[in-house]
Amino acid sequence: HYTRYMFKLPLNWSKLQLLTKENIDILPAEGGVYRLSYQSADENIYVFYVGEASSLRTTLNDIVNKNLNNECVKTFTTNLKCYFKYALLSDASQRNDCVRTLYSHFAPKCNIKLPEGNIIEININ
Repeated sequence: HYTRYMFKLPLNWSKLQLLTKENIDILPAEGGVYRLSYQSADENIYVFYVGEASSLRTTLNDIVNKNLNNECVKTFTTNLKCYFKYALLSDASQRNDCVRTLYSHFAPKCNIKLPEGNIIEININ
């Protein structure tokens, strides 16, 4: 008889921050997971992309500077006031699992393909 133990991964999420070069330049150049969002006319915050990075500062700078291949993310970040939240996480496999879990929770419009990894138990906020 096999019992699967659900591993809970506690994430320490940052506060919601405006996606600007100034805010990104002070981020740690460390691994982590992040989500991009915008505030709609109804004043709700909607997540449009979830991702992981070995260096949050480098990856989010690429997004702000439009150095990426994802046209959907480019459109959102060009036309809307966007925000980000992140959690530091050094382990690449755990980052993949977190992104897969966040994808499952938020169904973000700009994630083109299903992220690798397994759905795990994490705190979303």
